[in-house]
Amino acid sequence: MRIFIAAAVFALIPRISWAEFSEDIEKPKPEFSRQGDRVTAKLIPRGKSTSVLIDFEVSGGKLTKVSGVDFETAARPEVDTKDFRSALFMAEVAEISPPGAEVKVKISSKFFSSSTQYHVFNEHLEKPWMISEAGNIALPDFLQELVVTVKDGGPYDSDGAADGKIVFTGGPRDSFWGYAVGTLFIRFFGVFIVLGVLMIGMIVSGKIFQTMEKKKVKPAEKPKPPAAAKEKPKSPAPDKKEVSPEMATAVAVALHLHLSSLRSSATMPLSVPRLDSWTQHGRQQMMEERFLIFNK
Repeated sequence: MRIFIAAAVFALIPRISWAEFSEDIEKPKPEFSRQGDRVTAKLIPRGKSTSVLIDFEVSGGKLTKVSGVDFETAARPEVDTKDFRSALFMAEVAEISPPGAEVKVKISSKFFSSSTQYHVFNEHLEKPWMISEAGNIALPDFLQELVVTVKDGGPYDSDGAADGKIVFTGGPRDSFWGYAVGTLFIRFFGVFIVLGVLMIGMIVSGKIFQTMEKKKVKPAEKPKPPAAAKEKPKSPAPDKKEVSPEMATAVAVALHLHLSSLRSSATMPLSVPRLDSWTQHGRQQMMEERFLIFNK
């Protein structure tokens, strides 16, 4: 049974793969919207799951159109498409007066960083890829603005003629390895930061609960012992009379004689009867002594 299940899973894998990768997800397709003189591109760049916004504005002319350019048309050995996390853009500027004048193209987004560069592509040149001398300006709310100066008929103008129109093609570039290493660095230390914050939260919450428990359960107050009654002053003991040695000796002798008279004399073995007069006299004497003792 397990073999059949495994075979079914492996049979489905090619279908799932073709379904997912039939469209190249490394080529984000931007959606463009216009508001006055500003054109906004909305797209999901590589390495992100949420969409970003890139705004285009022009000073010194009129921005007529902004469109996306496929990387395959600009692929060259000297560039790595992985460094371009968003699509290439073609901006068309008209009404340049006088012809041959310069315009400033402003590209701004929260997606850019302070190290973002703007690379220009002109297929009519021997070296089509160029690094523009774009100014990178930090604006409020984490917004970065790239300002590129483009001359009508200059190297950045793809139509190659000073005719009052400019076709400006290029895209923002961030180093792929810098982005990858930075992401790994942030994720690695982010785990420890999150764990540290959780540990601090647990310690603080534990202290709060301990304080609450102490307030709820208060130890019963011990009753105060009653005031001790004032002890009456003891009367001084009467003076003891000292006993003289003669008196102590007389008392000891009297006690000895009294206790000696209470002792019963040792019984004599009477197992052999003697009928002589001495024996009878002894018995009579013993009886008299007993009578004297028990007749008290």
